[in-house]
Amino acid sequence: MNPCKLILFDLDGVTIDTEPLYAKGEIKLFAEYEVTIPDEDWKLFRGCSEETFYNLSMMRYKIDEDRTLFMKKGRQYILSEFEQHLDFMHGFKNLINKLNKQYSIGLVTSSPEHMFKWVDERLNLSSIFEHIVYGGMTKQGKPNPDPYLLGMEQFNIDAKNTMIIEDSVHGIQAGLSAKATVVALTGSVDVKDMPPAHKIINSLNEIDANFINSLFKIL
Repeated sequence: MNPCKLILFDLDGVTIDTEPLYAKGEIKLFAEYEVTIPDEDWKLFRGCSEETFYNLSMMRYKIDEDRTLFMKKGRQYILSEFEQHLDFMHGFKNLINKLNKQYSIGLVTSSPEHMFKWVDERLNLSSIFEHIVYGGMTKQGKPNPDPYLLGMEQFNIDAKNTMIIEDSVHGIQAGLSAKATVVALTGSVDVKDMPPAHKIINSLNEIDANFINSLFKIL
């Protein structure tokens, strides 16, 4: 392992293929309140914390409901989708095998503790990542850099030796604000809406040791 180089993965849309599952669950939730989310609004929600999502969506669509009940319904819809379809992102397992423990590997997610632990029990993420940061471990979540700064602190590796793989506007911005090298994976948001990441990829299969090493050398 190269202990001086760190790769931090986002969870939803990078490690596990959940963005479509969240969308399906959320569409069912909002349908109860006769709300259809405009296509252009989805980018506002991807990568933000659970609390921010529910607060923002209730305010934006003027949903008159007890917040706790609204969140409970949303979680039930989303977990129902997860139960049926949860899986790793295409190329993730192959990437982990290619890295072959050459780098320190961590996970930084906005998902709250209860959701992370639910996923961890099914996919055993704790066996893949040495350190994990989930929602609520820092005072501020993405797009604030604090979650990624905590991730780097856990490994005692600085930003110039850290590469972050993200797919959301909030996540990319958090990585850039943390001063790390950010690789943006397409699929969750349009490329035109992405903050200026250092590299844009269409698949995790594009990443290997040569890709990582060349990126660090360039930057």
